[in-house]
Amino acid sequence: MIATDNLKNSIIEQLKTNDLVRIPASEDDYFSVAYSLPFQVQYHDSEIITMGLASVRHEALVMILGTIISNLLSDKDEFMILGSNSGVQIPRFEGGYYMPDALVIKGEPVFKGKSSAIITNPHIIIEILLPSTQDFDLTEKLPQYKHLDSLRQVIFVSQKKINISSYIRSENPNVWLNQDFDNSTDQLLIENRPVLLSQIYKKIKF
Repeated sequence: MIATDNLKNSIIEQLKTNDLVRIPASEDDYFSVAYSLPFQVQYHDSEIITMGLASVRHEALVMILGTIISNLLSDKDEFMILGSNSGVQIPRFEGGYYMPDALVIKGEPVFKGKSSAIITNPHIIIEILLPSTQDFDLTEKLPQYKHLDSLRQVIFVSQKKINISSYIRSENPNVWLNQDFDNSTDQLLIENRPVLLSQIYKKIKF
């Protein structure tokens, strides 16, 4: 196990010159720093992965989407909307812990062990794409998200331009429908309810 202070210092130093930091580490190493650093820290394939503090545009989109979804589902008591400080464990990928930018739970949250922060039953996951993490999100995280039996939709939102990709699970649990939207008049479906892209990007200046 790497000494916690050494690990934290290494992450902070590398973030000074790198947009994305990946450090080989054990699961215990991950938990030793995950709750003590002021930004998202994720764990994938025996590596700690972080991109440091998020941009204002990124955080604005998180808040806008959280508000839109909260209002959209306000008449449905079974849904709970959570922010980016809640983790998600991939049960079929041992030692995989991700921190989506927002997520929706349907019904009661199911936690990993005695944790009160790591969820195993997300219903919808929202990720705001960063240039430094886009490949990681789409090619490494997305395939693992699809292993979550409870998951019904993954939404990727660009912060560089109007562009959203939605993956919705079909009646066949191994088949996902992908739709891409890049026009402000397009409508993204969330729980079969339409959301205009113009609503999501209304206050975002590119």
